[in-house]
Amino acid sequence: MALSAIALITASATAVAQEQAYRTLDAPLMTDGDGVEVREFFSYACPHCADFEPQIRAWTERMGDQITVVHTPVTFGRNSWEVLARAYFAADALGIIQDTHTLMFQAIHQQGRQFSDAEAVAEFYASVADVSEQDVVDAMNSFSVTSQINQANRLVGEYGVPGTPAVAVAGKYLIDVRAAGGQAGMLEVAESLVSRESE
Repeated sequence: MALSAIALITASATAVAQEQAYRTLDAPLMTDGDGVEVREFFSYACPHCADFEPQIRAWTERMGDQITVVHTPVTFGRNSWEVLARAYFAADALGIIQDTHTLMFQAIHQQGRQFSDAEAVAEFYASVADVSEQDVVDAMNSFSVTSQINQANRLVGEYGVPGTPAVAVAGKYLIDVRAAGGQAGMLEVAESLVSRESE
């Protein structure tokens, strides 16, 4: 009986801690995909995002069809971050994101590379994926990518994203990585919210 009571108290404490680890939006936002949308706000320039990338990748594979993960690069008004956000959207548009996403993090944070303009990104992408440098430059400077940048900036404001990485679930919740106890905790909270939304 005592063990059951302790287990119940522990479960209740965990639930309370998880509830304190996210904020519920006043008005839910539109979501994408068939499963519960999990939106990651990130920047290739962010070292914490580089640490988080293999974790969210493994978690995404484990969660399978329950979720649709949407990666949203942020700029926070920084020109250097905008170049990298354009790099993400261009790779996605060109169908090479699977080849480039992890490698961009590695190039910046393990190899010390810098990507200050579209030409630098294009040279790198052409070296790791089946794409021409000109196609990359054209995609990065396209109206479509500019529109996606503007939409991403709007979402950052609507979700109230304070920093990166950040995770939103179901267009309703934004998880606070610090309150969640770190990146692994953020994914635990996300999984709990996905389960709630799947019921």
